[in-house]
Amino acid sequence: MNSSIRTANKKTFRSKAGVTLMELLIGMTISTVVLGGTISLFLMGSTTAANGTGRLLINRDIRNFTNEMIENARYADYFKTYTSFTDRTEQNDGGSGDFLVLVHRDVSDPDKISRIIGYYRYTVSDGAEGPVLMFDNEYSPSSSTDLSSLLPDTSDNGTHGEIIELSNGLSDGKLFYNFYDRSVVVRGEIIHNGAVGEQVTNTYNFTISPRG
Repeated sequence: MNSSIRTANKKTFRSKAGVTLMELLIGMTISTVVLGGTISLFLMGSTTAANGTGRLLINRDIRNFTNEMIENARYADYFKTYTSFTDRTEQNDGGSGDFLVLVHRDVSDPDKISRIIGYYRYTVSDGAEGPVLMFDNEYSPSSSTDLSSLLPDTSDNGTHGEIIELSNGLSDGKLFYNFYDRSVVVRGEIIHNGAVGEQVTNTYNFTISPRG
């Protein structure tokens, strides 16, 4: 009788024994594979979401920038393009620059200037990426001063309101191309941060023409 009990107890003990080392290794391997797959899917989803957000921001910037410039140019009498905000070399027909000024004459006295709107790309070095900034100066009473004297001082470079986070110029490295002294072709590339270590870009190309 006692022998039968001892035999039964041994069988019960064996059935309750822990898993073997091999079983443990197999279980850990399966868990690692599943966890790795889950992390990969999570990272892919995060990257897609980040890039998607970047493209949405770019499309918003292009839409706002285009609409604003076209509207401002529509009521301007003429424009001037310069090499940059700090280099006031005029860029005439066929020339490209990073500084555009839209000029409004006084309706009652066309020899006077009532408003100037400026757009420029702020960069630390020639050809580098940089934000697009804008200023809008009105004069009341209107001014008979030469346009070059009304422009903000070069020391104000980079102090104006930002309308695009980062941009590259695509007209010989510049943003504004003077087309026959009648229109301005705006050609650039907007840049936004997307996924970690990546940037999302998109190009834009449109033409503005002052009424003058």
